[in-house]
Amino acid sequence: MSKKVEILAPAGSYDSLKAAIAAGADAVYVGGTRFGARAYADNLTEEQMLEAIDYVHLHGRKIYLTVNTLLKEREIEELYNYLLPYYKQGLDAVIVQDIGVLEFIKKHFPKLPIHASTQMTITNVLGASFLEKLGVERVVTARELSLEEIREISENTSLEIESFVHGALCYCYSGQCLYSSLIGGRSGNRGQCAQPCRLPYQVNGARESQYVLSLKDICTLEYIPELIESGIYSFKIEGRMKKPEYVALVTAMYRKYVDLYFEKGKKSFSVSLKDKEMLMDLYNRGGFHGGYYKTKNGKDMVSLERPNHAGVPVLKVVSQKGKQVTAKAIEDIGKGDVIELTDGKENFTFAEPTKAGGIVTFYTHQKQSISNGQILNRIRNEQLLQFVKEQFIDRKAKEKINGKLMLSTKEPTKLCLQYQDIYVEITGEVAQQAMNQPMDCERIEKQMRKTGNTPFEFETFDVLLDGKIFVPMQSLNELRRTGLELLKKKIVEAYRRSITHEPEIRIPTPTKREVLPSMHVYVEQLEQLHIAIETRCIKRIYVDCNTFSNIWNNDSFLQYIEKAHQAEKEIYLGMPHIFRKETILKYEDCYETLFEAKWDGILIRNYESYSFLKKHHYQKHIVTDYNLYQFNRYAKDFWIQQGVECTTAPLEL
Repeated sequence: MSKKVEILAPAGSYDSLKAAIAAGADAVYVGGTRFGARAYADNLTEEQMLEAIDYVHLHGRKIYLTVNTLLKEREIEELYNYLLPYYKQGLDAVIVQDIGVLEFIKKHFPKLPIHASTQMTITNVLGASFLEKLGVERVVTARELSLEEIREISENTSLEIESFVHGALCYCYSGQCLYSSLIGGRSGNRGQCAQPCRLPYQVNGARESQYVLSLKDICTLEYIPELIESGIYSFKIEGRMKKPEYVALVTAMYRKYVDLYFEKGKKSFSVSLKDKEMLMDLYNRGGFHGGYYKTKNGKDMVSLERPNHAGVPVLKVVSQKGKQVTAKAIEDIGKGDVIELTDGKENFTFAEPTKAGGIVTFYTHQKQSISNGQILNRIRNEQLLQFVKEQFIDRKAKEKINGKLMLSTKEPTKLCLQYQDIYVEITGEVAQQAMNQPMDCERIEKQMRKTGNTPFEFETFDVLLDGKIFVPMQSLNELRRTGLELLKKKIVEAYRRSITHEPEIRIPTPTKREVLPSMHVYVEQLEQLHIAIETRCIKRIYVDCNTFSNIWNNDSFLQYIEKAHQAEKEIYLGMPHIFRKETILKYEDCYETLFEAKWDGILIRNYESYSFLKKHHYQKHIVTDYNLYQFNRYAKDFWIQQGVECTTAPLEL
């Protein structure tokens, strides 16, 4: 329990960033104007980003920039100039999806830490250790992992582990979803997901549409001891599209309960019902779920009735006459609270507060069928939002500093300021001899403690007077202002980096070479495999591992390898799209039978499969599939250097 953990908050805007810092975040992750997975957030401009880097550093926190989309060839050319000012300013890390971007940053910004995005779909030690060897410092785990799987990564690598603890879940593995791209032309891999999983669908001809792909948000407050003990270092809160109030309250809750765990330990750890209700009142999609940490999957993870904020129950309908509705409050309702009526299209805002048990009457704007006993939900809690605003949004974060002021008629005035291990000292004019009313220490201290809009406040301030002196208040104010500016400058300059030379980055002119076309096919069914073997123009066949039922216990694939070779065709085994522990164990047990068969090569879809093959010193051809994305030459060159035979073009290019 000696190792503290990081509360990592989303900052989709500068206001959210400040709210997160005020609420106790240890770090924030932000998007800039380009290359981030939330293209439609209120992302920071270059000027705001530079200011934000200094802001978080003044408060002893960290800031990570999302560069977690796939970059096309021309965009890679622009990445250097995009990152350079942030690198110099002291950016703490970049979050990356594209293996080409990872290689580019390693080459051109070697001192900039790299975090592997959840978009890289890292699911176990094999994938994590592969990235660790490439110089990655932190891995953001796939959200589908259990506590046991995370613990294995933590115990078998030296990587920092970052995992999502609160907020929205994707239906698909992050980084593997092409749904938005293929039906709407907006790519999740390019930061433009249209969230089609939040739409209603009819299933198997059902009359009613339901939100069958819309997962509930996760909330893991009660799991905090187990999450920490599994090795998670960074508690990541999802929500760069959310408002500052959301960011502030969720951050504050995780700050509170992480600190509680370290203070009291697991046995005395508990989460209050009131705090859970506050989070529900703030935002929930039909309730919360604990995610995949303890659950594999299930219907209770899905918010079938709605994809957005469901609110909390506050009214029970007593009767309805035409447009007039009478209801009983089952919770305290505040002025400004908004109640959602049955169709979800009409709301009612309370003009006056109502205590639990009170009877209220209101009118709908259109006649609705509201039955007796029906429960109506509050979707906006005005009092809660005001509380968050007062506690975090409007409160300026201040850092404690110590000061000492020495005044004398014989030597120049001296002001000493200290923040942690940073010390500054400035001098002013020699104090005057007081003729009538000498200044006292209390008056001087009161004046010097006025730090105003600066990020500092004095924890201690000592005044040392040598004789009866007088100093104009204007001089003291100027001395304080100059001293605080110097201290601020010295703090942020400790993070600055310099660059010795700027490389010339150009896209090379493609060289023309004659390539003889050949037909390769990928099959998932035995019927397809038969036809592929019999079709003359096909040169190579990729056979998905699921073509053969339980391939680890079924060697029927051997006859098809032989038939393909008799037909003078190459035949490759396609490994699983996701290669997790249970599957790995099965493939380990049958390695000799399966991988030492006469396949001409292997098709891989993830970093784990590549690491698995290299661990076994696999010598034949390896081909990367479309979802080990190569959007640029840096990614392609990376895989060629790793010894793969060839790469597959991504479907989105």
